[in-house]
Amino acid sequence: MERRKFLRKSGQALLAISSISITGSLLQSCSNDDDSSFDDGYYNSGYYGDGYYDDGYYDDGYYDDGYYDDGYYDDGYYGDAQAIRDILLDGAWIVGSYIDSGTDKTSDYNGYTADFMPADQVTATNGTTTNNGTWVVNGTGSSLALNFTGMPFDEFNSDWDILSVLNNRIELQDVSGGGGGTDTLVFEKV
Repeated sequence: MERRKFLRKSGQALLAISSISITGSLLQSCSNDDDSSFDDGYYNSGYYGDGYYDDGYYDDGYYDDGYYDDGYYDDGYYGDAQAIRDILLDGAWIVGSYIDSGTDKTSDYNGYTADFMPADQVTATNGTTTNNGTWVVNGTGSSLALNFTGMPFDEFNSDWDILSVLNNRIELQDVSGGGGGTDTLVFEKV
């Protein structure tokens, strides 16, 4: 019987020592100086800390310095009809470039200046020949309708799509209905 008591007490002692040892190990593994994956792994220096979202696509790519920051929509007044009208009314213009279905016809307009006036009137003259006409920017600022009398400005009689507007340059484009050719017209401020 004494032996049985001894074994039971020894077993209880071993169980208590084992429990204390396991508890101590668990407490030590949860201490503040632990190097777990949350402190120095994936979330602190990995994917979210210095990867894709910090210096990748969204920081210096398409949305930060691409099309929308320095391209078509930031270099002019596209879509602002009143601003386009005001720019056209402010000074005289020359034909900087006219490409008629791939053929450069800019030289046909050398020496001419165009003056866009209130009440949608426009006059183009080279001192000898004068072409009068009308002009209208549509309400959305996406097109400019020109209608001149006489050569050579009657070539411009169409509704032109506005591609780009700056204070000193307006670029227009027209896709011909019959032949399907594309015409490009650029007015530049004198």
